[in-house]
Amino acid sequence: MVKNGIYLLIALFLFACAGVRPKPDWTAEQYFRYAKKLFEDEDYYEAANEFTVVTLRYPGSSVADSAQFYLAESHYMMKEYLIAAAEYEKLITNMSRSKLVPLAQYKLADSYYRLSPRPELDQEYTLKAIREFQIFIEDNPTHPLKDEALKKIAELRSKLALKELKNADIYRKMHEYRAAIIYYDQVLADYYDTEWADDALLGKIETYLEMGDLQSAAKEIEKFKAQFPESSLMEKVEKLSKKIPEAENEQVLSGSKN
Repeated sequence: MVKNGIYLLIALFLFACAGVRPKPDWTAEQYFRYAKKLFEDEDYYEAANEFTVVTLRYPGSSVADSAQFYLAESHYMMKEYLIAAAEYEKLITNMSRSKLVPLAQYKLADSYYRLSPRPELDQEYTLKAIREFQIFIEDNPTHPLKDEALKKIAELRSKLALKELKNADIYRKMHEYRAAIIYYDQVLADYYDTEWADDALLGKIETYLEMGDLQSAAKEIEKFKAQFPESSLMEKVEKLSKKIPEAENEQVLSGSKN
C-alpha cells in the first residue's frame, strides 16, 4: 500500500513537471503566453526556443513583435549579449512600427555595454554601445531611460579616455615622448569632459619636464591652473612648477599677456 502511494506521488510529480505542452491548434497568442510563462519562470533557454517558434510560425500575428522582443530578452538574461543584440536589431529593423522599438534600441545598446571590456583591450563594443545609446537618445529624447543612457555613455567615454591615457603612459615609460604627447593631447581633445582630462594634462607636463622642454612644461602648467583649478592634482602641479626656473615662468607669463 505504501509502495503504491509512493508511485502515485512520483506520477503526480512528473505530471506537474511536464505541465502544459504546446498543441498544434494553438493560436499565436496561446503559444506566446506559454513561452512568456517559461520566461517568467526563469527558464530562459526553453523560453528562447518557444519564442523562436512564435516568430517563425506566426510572423504576421499581433504578438510577433513581443515574441521577437522576449526572444532577445531571453538571450540577454542568459548573458548571451551578442545574440541578444542581433535579436533586438531584428525587431528594430523588421518591425520598426512596434511600440517596443525604443526599449529594444536601449537594450541593444545595453547589450554592447555589457560586452565592453576593460580599458586595456579592444574597445569595439564600447564604441558600438556609445553609438547605439546616442541613436536611442536622438530618437527618444523624452524616454524615461534617457538619463540612464547618458550615464552609461559617460562611463564608456571615461573608459576610452583611460585607454588613451594608459597608451600615453606606456610611451612615456619607453621614452617615446612625442608619441606620449600625442596620446595625452588626444585625451584632452576628445575626452575633455571625463575624469581623466586633468590626469592627461599632468602627464603632458611631466613628459615635457622629462624631455627638458621647460618652456612647454611651464605653458601646460598655466593651462592646468586655468582649466582645472579645483583638481585634486593641483598640489602635484604646484610642486612641478617649482622645478622650473623663474625665468622660464616669466617668459611664459609675458607671452600669454602679449
